[in-house]
Amino acid sequence: MDIIAGIAAATEGLKVVNELRKIDKELDKAELKLRLVDLADKLLDAKHALQDAQERDFSQRTNIQNLEKALQQRGRLDDVDGLLFELTDDGNRIGAPYCNQCYVKENRFFRLIFGPFMLASHKCSNCDGLYGSRDRHYEAEQTSAQSAKLRKLGEDLA
Repeated sequence: MDIIAGIAAATEGLKVVNELRKIDKELDKAELKLRLVDLADKLLDAKHALQDAQERDFSQRTNIQNLEKALQQRGRLDDVDGLLFELTDDGNRIGAPYCNQCYVKENRFFRLIFGPFMLASHKCSNCDGLYGSRDRHYEAEQTSAQSAKLRKLGEDLA
């Protein structure tokens, strides 16, 4: 049941209450009991509908929070030839890369294993996907190491 059904059930319950107020004193007890049972049933329906609506609202709010977190996380990722790197606040890559395919398909992070794989530099431990050219990765790693050394040298001289 949704909120509209809950409101409708509560409205029906209030109608029964108004009818009970107008009851003639000569009405027999059986009729009165029947109307009270009807009232209790309508109010119970309203209660269930509102509880369902509350649970759905909570679920949707949780889903929205999860989507917001995922969006923030996605903004902190850098995709380089299928190697998915996490970025620091200043844009530098940190840690080993993650599997892009597992992130896209399962929305989960699996670290890639660096190793001597046929024509690839990295392999996913989850989906066994191969990523990155061994030669390009080695060159990029060397260039990155050289850049870091030059940057440190520049800082030391300054």
